[in-house]
Amino acid sequence: MTSSNKTLLVLGATSGLAQAYLRLVSAEGAFGTYVLVARNGETLSTVRDDIAARSGAKVITITADLSDPDKILPVMEDVAKQHAGNIDEGFLAYGVLGDQKDFQDNASHLKDMLDTNFVSAVLWMETLAKVFETQGHGQLVVIGSVAGDRGRQSNYLYGATKAGLERVSEGMSHRFAANKDIAVTLVKPGFMDTPMTDHIAKGGPLWATADAVAQIIRKAVVKKRARIYAPWFWRWILLIIRAVPMPIFHKTKL
Repeated sequence: MTSSNKTLLVLGATSGLAQAYLRLVSAEGAFGTYVLVARNGETLSTVRDDIAARSGAKVITITADLSDPDKILPVMEDVAKQHAGNIDEGFLAYGVLGDQKDFQDNASHLKDMLDTNFVSAVLWMETLAKVFETQGHGQLVVIGSVAGDRGRQSNYLYGATKAGLERVSEGMSHRFAANKDIAVTLVKPGFMDTPMTDHIAKGGPLWATADAVAQIIRKAVVKKRARIYAPWFWRWILLIIRAVPMPIFHKTKL
């Protein structure tokens, strides 16, 4: 059960990582109100029932296509209608992985991915930043990826959106640096076992569960870390990958 009066807004609440994070904070009793937004209403209802049972907190659900910029204002109006208090934490967890070759061959699919992973995400980030400025506090958690650390032939289009989110998160952290009550945390997971990666062969020491990554995120949120790799060893793996000289890098098939 919860004793907190704080509110968590989750954008993309049906994603594997978002659900893992929700289970974790529910067990902690960290929030008194959960506002869950996602496109699939049926799955969202299942998540709502689970979190309500685990936490005893108020759980509000809103079904919306988060990738559509025209839905931002209606969603925020719906949030205000159902919840009179502040938003203490925003968790941006939606996105698509897709296939690099498909994006190269299909401009429409590429545009949809760019709109979902970057354009709409940035608009949501700026919307929540304004909310936090108005209320004087808040924390934004953005799910990025190690794919954004260096352009690789296997996923540079997806990776470009995550690199872009990192720059926006970095700039927003700088923007709020003087305000200790507003924080932005960028999370950069590596290989993670979720439904999004079901088409990839899994297993081995580089793979992490969503529950493990959620625990890493929670610790970073509490400490108001600006950027984290999840798990930690990806920081050193990507440091090496970024350091490889381009002539050598171009001989690889990464």
